[in-house]
Amino acid sequence: MGKSGIHTNRNFLLLWSGNATSLVGFHGVRIAYPLLVFAVTGSPAAAGWIGFALHLPSLVFQLPAGLLADSSNRIATLIRCQALGLSVTCLVAMAVAAELPNLWLILLVAAFIEGTVSVFVSISELGAIRDVVSVEQRPAAFSFLEAEQPIAILIGRSVGAAVYGVARWLPFVANAVSYLYCLITLLLIRSNSTVPQPLAEPAGRPPRRGVADGVRVVWNDSFLRKSTTMIGLSNIVIQTVLLLILLELKDSGHPAWTVGAVLGMAGVGGISGAALASWLTARIPAQRVYRRALWAWTVLLVPITFSANPFVLAVCWCGVGGVGVVSNVALTIYRVGVIPEHILGRACATMDLFCDGAVAIGALGAGYLLSGPGVVATRWIVLAAMFTLAAYAGTGGAGTRHGMSSRDHAAELPNTRRD
Repeated sequence: MGKSGIHTNRNFLLLWSGNATSLVGFHGVRIAYPLLVFAVTGSPAAAGWIGFALHLPSLVFQLPAGLLADSSNRIATLIRCQALGLSVTCLVAMAVAAELPNLWLILLVAAFIEGTVSVFVSISELGAIRDVVSVEQRPAAFSFLEAEQPIAILIGRSVGAAVYGVARWLPFVANAVSYLYCLITLLLIRSNSTVPQPLAEPAGRPPRRGVADGVRVVWNDSFLRKSTTMIGLSNIVIQTVLLLILLELKDSGHPAWTVGAVLGMAGVGGISGAALASWLTARIPAQRVYRRALWAWTVLLVPITFSANPFVLAVCWCGVGGVGVVSNVALTIYRVGVIPEHILGRACATMDLFCDGAVAIGALGAGYLLSGPGVVATRWIVLAAMFTLAAYAGTGGAGTRHGMSSRDHAAELPNTRRD
């Protein structure tokens, strides 16, 4: 591949458009799952459990997903994942339309499976994109990758909540269509470059040592170690705020489309953040970006603490999304720059295990917080928690200058190849 623009790379455009469309459908059902469970059970705790089921696979499957991404054809993995997701969401659509008994239990299992698909897709997609683009195209490709989430949040949440208001099964049908489109685009990709180099493991080494290599890379880079911890903890706070907004708007009598529009504003902010990210990250080190992101989130939570007005919530949630994307771009560029390529899947899986696993804990804890202390107390708890994280992040150095970088540490990894 030469130095031509990313828009001329057929394999990348197929890969990105398919996965982005699938992600739109997934975000549509992510808003439909808690709305449906809350409607069926009337319990915030049950809505929290469905969020937990969606994110529990992040705790269970991140490391296996990293191993698979580093040792198999990533496009083939993506195809299998999309086929599984398509099957599950079709079954859910039929179950919802038929109003089967114990529907919330069916949704719980389906949410877990869809969350599992999401874990394997997200880990394999990063490596697959790196495989189908040239080095010169990587900055543009990763910017497109980071734009996936805000686009999917904006369209998926808004459309998902709107069609849910028409018929409860419609978001799952839309999700099925998005899975099918992604399957078609993946099958059209013609490239052999998505098979990673074989892992150079000594004979007889247990598979867990491969996982340990990824853990060691993250642990020995002081910025990766600290930022992963802080991002995970902030994810718990943000997930609590999300459920707080959702239930607060529903309890206030606002229609489902209002909930989707407010939460979808994170996508508007994310798209703006993606547009600014390249300019900002070229001028501000990743270490400073993530610290400023924590303070920005703290400021944005202040109006949410004092107001339940949908317009105020929408503006603040828009800011939350924008700050998140800028931070993610900075961290992705940093990670790809310092993590050896043959360990990228396992290292990213290690970080995602903590960061995404924290989302599952946040979803579960949010349900009980809102059921117990209540909405007002939860507002103050999340604001205090985010302020504490922002203050702590600024207390010490988080740069790699205080420790060995991942690229330096690669020389110490047993029987691995430095690229």
